[in-house]
Amino acid sequence: MAVTPVPPEVAAELRKGGKVAVATAGVAAADLDELLPGVAYEAADVDVMGPAPWAVDEPSAVAVVARTPTDLRRAVALGDALPDAHVVAVIVLESPQWCDAPGVRLSPGLGRKFLRDLAVSRHGKSGWRVRTRFSHPRPAGEVAAAVARGFGAHQLGGYALPAAGLAGSGLAAWRPGDPGARFSDTHGPAPDRADVPAADLAVRAAVAPGAAAEWNDERVTIVDRDADPSWARIGAPGGYGVLRDVTIEPDAVPPVDERSVNPRGFLKTPAKGYGTLERHDGATVVRLEDRTLTRLPGSGAVTDADIGRLRRLRGVRVTWRHTHGGPIAAARTVASLAAAGVPMLCDPVPDWAARGLGPGLTVLLTGATERELADDLRREEHSVRLRRTALGTHGTTARWRSLAAGSGVPLPPDPTVSVVMCTRRAGLVPFALGQIARQRGVDVEVILGLHGVAATAPEVRDAVAGFDGRVTVVEAEPEAPFGVVLNRAAARASGSFISKWDDDDWYGPDHLADLVLAQGYSGAELVGVASEFFYLQQIDVTVRRNWTSETMSDHVAGGAFIVSRSAFEALGGFRPVPRAVDVQFFQALLRAGGAIYRTHGLGFVARRAARGRHTWQEPVGYFLARARDQWPGFRPSGLMDAGA
Repeated sequence: MAVTPVPPEVAAELRKGGKVAVATAGVAAADLDELLPGVAYEAADVDVMGPAPWAVDEPSAVAVVARTPTDLRRAVALGDALPDAHVVAVIVLESPQWCDAPGVRLSPGLGRKFLRDLAVSRHGKSGWRVRTRFSHPRPAGEVAAAVARGFGAHQLGGYALPAAGLAGSGLAAWRPGDPGARFSDTHGPAPDRADVPAADLAVRAAVAPGAAAEWNDERVTIVDRDADPSWARIGAPGGYGVLRDVTIEPDAVPPVDERSVNPRGFLKTPAKGYGTLERHDGATVVRLEDRTLTRLPGSGAVTDADIGRLRRLRGVRVTWRHTHGGPIAAARTVASLAAAGVPMLCDPVPDWAARGLGPGLTVLLTGATERELADDLRREEHSVRLRRTALGTHGTTARWRSLAAGSGVPLPPDPTVSVVMCTRRAGLVPFALGQIARQRGVDVEVILGLHGVAATAPEVRDAVAGFDGRVTVVEAEPEAPFGVVLNRAAARASGSFISKWDDDDWYGPDHLADLVLAQGYSGAELVGVASEFFYLQQIDVTVRRNWTSETMSDHVAGGAFIVSRSAFEALGGFRPVPRAVDVQFFQALLRAGGAIYRTHGLGFVARRAARGRHTWQEPVGYFLARARDQWPGFRPSGLMDAGA
C-alpha cells in the first residue's frame, strides 16, 4: 500500500522540538520514512511492546501511527507505556468504507484545561489524521484512546469486568481498545491502583524455554498463553500427522476485537464471486482469481479494512494446507472472518483447527455448500449463524469471561432485557407471550401493558399464569395515549435494556440475543432490525423488502428494538402521543447525539391484516410494490425456526 506523507506543516510541528516518539501498529518500519519526511524519530511497535519504559525520554511530540482503526485499538491497550508530550498526533492510514470521521472526545481534564489546538483531517484516500497541541505535556495514550473511541459509537472505551492485566510483551491484541488494561513483567506483581491490584485476571506471554514461571502476586490470577507452535517446530505445512498432538483450545487464540471486526458493512447482494484464503508469495492472503485482495500478517490478525476489501465477495473458500503461519494464527484468521459475517466454505476442518475454532464454528464451516450460498437469503442466514457463533466464542468480551470463569474469577451478571409489550387485544396476549417465551440466550422479564383490557380477562389471566418467567401487568384506561401507556409500563422495567414488542408479530428465538450482541459490537444506544419480512394475512403471501442492514441508521422496525435503559431515561421515555411513538423516539435520540444501529431482519416477521388493525395504515399493494421477494403462504427466514 502506498503511504501518503503528512503535510509539510504537520512534519514541521512534529520535528520542532527535536525528539519525536513514534508508536506503530500494523505499519512496516519502511513506511515511516515515507510518512514522516525529514522527521527524526525513535519508533516502537505496539505488537512487541510490554511494560518497559519508552526509549525516548521527555519527547516534544508523540505520533501514534496505525494502519487501520483496528490496529489503533491495540495501541490503546499500551496507553500507559506511551509518553507525555506537548504535541500528539494520531495517524490512521486507511479505514473501511463505512467508517465515519473520528469524533474526538477527550476526557474533561485533558481537553478543557490543557488543549490549545485540535484538528481532524483526511489522510490519503481513506485514512484520518488527528493532531492535538497542549499547553503542558499530556499523556499520548489518552489521546490515542479518544481517537479510537471516536471511530465507533461506544461512549466508554473499556470492557466489562474482569479488569485485565497483561504480563509480558506482545499482548496488546488480548485487550484491544481498553485504556484500563495494565501491564507488568512476566513474573509480576500487577501494578496497584488506589492500594488494590489494577487487574482481576492477567494473561501472561509465553515464558522463554528453561525460564522460571513464578508469578509474584497472589492477589491476581494468572493465565499462561503459549506462543503459536509454528510449522517450523511441528512439521511442514499440511503435515497433519505431526499435528495430532497439538492441542489448541479456543481460549488459547487471541480474541477477535468485536468493536472493530464485526458484521458492519455486510452486503446482501455481492457483486463478485468467491475468494480463496491461501498462501501466496510467502504470506497468507485472500485472492480473487489472479488478484490479491488483502494480505494478512503472520499472527493471523484481521482488521476492519481487510474485511472491507472482502465485502463484495459472495464468500471465501478456506484451504487448510499451506495456508497459515501456525495453528493459532489459522484459527484466529478464520474466527475473525466468521465474526465479521464473511460467508465461508471450506474443506473438512483438520482436528488441530477444529479444537481451536470450537465445535459450533467447525460444524457451520463445513455445513455450507456453494449451491446454498448462491441464494442471497441462504447466504445471509449462513453469515448470521457464523457471526453469532464466532462472536460468542472468540469475541474479546466472550474470551475474557471464559478465562475468568475457568479461573474462578467472579464476573458481573449478564445484561437483562425488559420486554415492554402493550396491547388492546386480549386475544393476542397468549400469542405474544408465546413469542417472548421462545427467546433464548438472554435474561428476560415481561412488562405487559393492558390498554383498556382487564387483567381478569380469561385469555390474559391464563396466558400470564402459564408463562414461565417474570411478568408484571400494568393496566391503563382505554383513552390514554399509546405513549403514556408505554411509559407506565417502562417505569416498571428493571432490565439493562428496554425492548419494545408488538402483540401480533413473529420473532425468532434469537431475536433479543441478536440485538444485545449487535449493541455490544456497535455501541449504539438503540439497536433494532430492518423491516424486511411481512406476512400479508389478507392474501396469504409473505414478502421481503430490500433493506440495508448492519449499518448505522435513522430508523428501525418500531416493534423490534432495544434501547439502553440509561438512554431511555435520559430522553424521558416516549412522547405522550397516540401513534408514531417509535419514530418520535428515534428522532429525539438522534437529535440528542445518540446512535441507532440496524442489524439483520431475518428473525422478525411483521403481520399485516385488514386496514384499521394497525397504526401503520398502508394497503396490501404498498407492500407488494416494494417487495424484493414474494412467496405464497407464511414463509419466514430459516432463522425463525419451526416454533414460529
